[in-house]
Amino acid sequence: MESSQCVSSKYMCHPWRTVTHEVNCPVRVLPTTFNDSFNRFEIAHYIHAANRVAETVPVGGPMSCLMKIPQNIQLLFELNVPTTLERKSIGVVIGVNHDYRHIFIGFRSTNDLFQFIAQYVVFTMGWMEDFPLGGKMVAIYVQIYKDILNFGFDASLEQAVSLFPTYSLLVTGHSLGGAMATVFSLHVALRYPLKPVSLYAWSGPRSGDETFVRMLREHLTEQYRVVRDGDPTPDFPLRVSQTVPTPHHNTFEVFYPTHMTTDNYKICNQAESETCLKGSWWKTFFSHIFMFDMNFLNHQRMGYCNE
Repeated sequence: MESSQCVSSKYMCHPWRTVTHEVNCPVRVLPTTFNDSFNRFEIAHYIHAANRVAETVPVGGPMSCLMKIPQNIQLLFELNVPTTLERKSIGVVIGVNHDYRHIFIGFRSTNDLFQFIAQYVVFTMGWMEDFPLGGKMVAIYVQIYKDILNFGFDASLEQAVSLFPTYSLLVTGHSLGGAMATVFSLHVALRYPLKPVSLYAWSGPRSGDETFVRMLREHLTEQYRVVRDGDPTPDFPLRVSQTVPTPHHNTFEVFYPTHMTTDNYKICNQAESETCLKGSWWKTFFSHIFMFDMNFLNHQRMGYCNE
């Protein structure tokens, strides 16, 4: 923690809009490694590939997305994991970018209406559980975390690391995938403490408590949350009180106004603030699914990356 001076909300009639917890205190030094082009032309296609790990997607769907990346890409694993709580599934893709010398891990966003509803029911209940790595977390994410581990995630990643022992690790995803990328970034960092681990989470809801947020700060090499103005998802689970235990967002947020051009983003010095995450009063689902001039609406019958 680099500063003990927290910024209070300017909306005195809506005190929950700014988180006054010490994990939201501003930092003095912002990271310098964020690159808009890397997000726009690399991370986006990792996410598209992860969104096509599903039983209804034709063979080769994920690779059709990765082929749009000009670098030397190798797809290693596609894990379509059954989930216990809502009886659906979540996809995970593990691959390698040889030019950037990193192993990337992508998590699929919600592709089922029932899975979408299940998350918001859990949000509404305020249901949190102990997270195996420390602290508490939204219950549905704890269960999905366990489901993915039980499916053999560690064995797959270990094989990737053994093949490319000098490569760094990058974890990403959009929406539900953004939340699971955040969760697994800590898992990966603790499992491989000598490797640089980067997190690029897009449009994810809050996931873990202050203990989890502190652990992310301690163990990750870099962490970015990419948010578009008007996106309602990062506002969940809602904060109805400053005193009731709830999940927090992690730093650093990269906030884009409505038009996500290459030069108009802001790296925020707080995990949540009035000028960053909160953005405009209006919220639209459009802002959640359209990012960097691409459509990230995920549904069960997605085909190849042809756009």
